[in-house]
Amino acid sequence: MQSETPRLTSEDRSFVSFLYNNNNKKANEDDQSSSSLENAISDSLETMSPSLLVALQMAAKTGQWNEEGEDGNTGDDDALNFAHQMVQVGTALQNVLDNRLVSGRALLTQLLNSGEIRKLDSLIGKAAKEGKLDMSFFSVLSMNMQDAAMEDSGSNNSNNNDDEAIDTTSSSLEMEGDGGSSSSVAPGGSANRGQILQHIYTRCQEELEKNVPPGMGLLNKLLRTEISSIRTNQLQYYLGPQATSITSPDGKTIELNNGTGGKALVSHGEFIDALSQAVNQIRTLEKAGGTDRLSAMNLIENIRRVAMEARVVLVDCYGEGSEIVSEFQRDLQPVFRPTTTGSG
Repeated sequence: MQSETPRLTSEDRSFVSFLYNNNNKKANEDDQSSSSLENAISDSLETMSPSLLVALQMAAKTGQWNEEGEDGNTGDDDALNFAHQMVQVGTALQNVLDNRLVSGRALLTQLLNSGEIRKLDSLIGKAAKEGKLDMSFFSVLSMNMQDAAMEDSGSNNSNNNDDEAIDTTSSSLEMEGDGGSSSSVAPGGSANRGQILQHIYTRCQEELEKNVPPGMGLLNKLLRTEISSIRTNQLQYYLGPQATSITSPDGKTIELNNGTGGKALVSHGEFIDALSQAVNQIRTLEKAGGTDRLSAMNLIENIRRVAMEARVVLVDCYGEGSEIVSEFQRDLQPVFRPTTTGSG
């Protein structure tokens, strides 16, 4: 089934032209146009809209760009010039994404071959500080976790992850000590491939949570928690109002100087932003071919479940008709709305 051509906004078109023209200027100065453009794209990747990312990859794949439904205000020469820009910028973008996948695979191989949990955790901490725990790394990690799960279940079905699956049949990880992390592997033994990958995933998420906005940190924590009652407790703690006083057993009221003023540790707005960002990243990754449709749907459904649980907690804390619950419901509506090719 052929993909529909994304419609670009005027901001998208201006951004592509800026990248291309700025790169040409640098090319005249240092004759390193390809490297300059790829560096500029790498620096701007997180700010690109999902539709622009998909459009650029389509242009790189086909070697041409012909946006459907153009309003005809652009002359033929201008249209051909922009099509050329799309192909050049798209090709550079694809090189950046391919290189990141290679880097992600190399990092995962290094982690899997660390041999001992303390060294593994140290390497993960170093990778987090160097900004290597990006979307591409987690894409490679996710593919290998799926591959390991299929091995454990004895399935012979292809999961289309052969390009990124890493051969670790002889790998083991000595789990000495507690490592200070929430590993699912018992200390003192050796772990299989699936357990090692799960531990890597958990530790990477924990490292990222140290430097991410509060809403995203909470969402990551919730998505790692399988028991619903624990998720409810987490939501109540972070989204509910913080206590400003407690009553001692003898009936005395003790004021708490916790610096929150009774406000939630994570505002509902911050949590909505995290939900929206996560869903957009998953959809972008799916469109870019980094994950299959079923996996993307499952991830989004997990996020939707967390959002529904959050609403229940907010109702318990503030009341069904409260302004906070009403705002949460209103702001949540566009998060899971299906994207269209016309969206920017």
